[in-house]
Amino acid sequence: MIIQKDSTRPKGFMVWVGISSHGKTTLRFVKPGAKINSDYYINNILKPFLSRDVPRLFPSNEKTKLIFHQDNAPSHVSKKTIAFLNSSKLNYIKPEE
Repeated sequence: MIIQKDSTRPKGFMVWVGISSHGKTTLRFVKPGAKINSDYYINNILKPFLSRDVPRLFPSNEKTKLIFHQDNAPSHVSKKTIAFLNSSKLNYIKPEE
């Protein structure tokens, strides 16, 4: 049997997703070859998460129960991302915590 490689499919992919007791967020696929810096993370992950997923999963009376947690990837802990999270009034676990 001869197996041919399909070079049209990517070898791997990166996806962002959140889970909570209220359900899961929308899957957000990172564009192949994208540089994941603060701008990309804020514009393509956090802003859609805050505008679409948070209202759906945490209605206004339950938003205070949300505590956002992420790992210490450079784009997650940059000064720009932290400033964005602070301005969004989102409860989150700070990098030093």
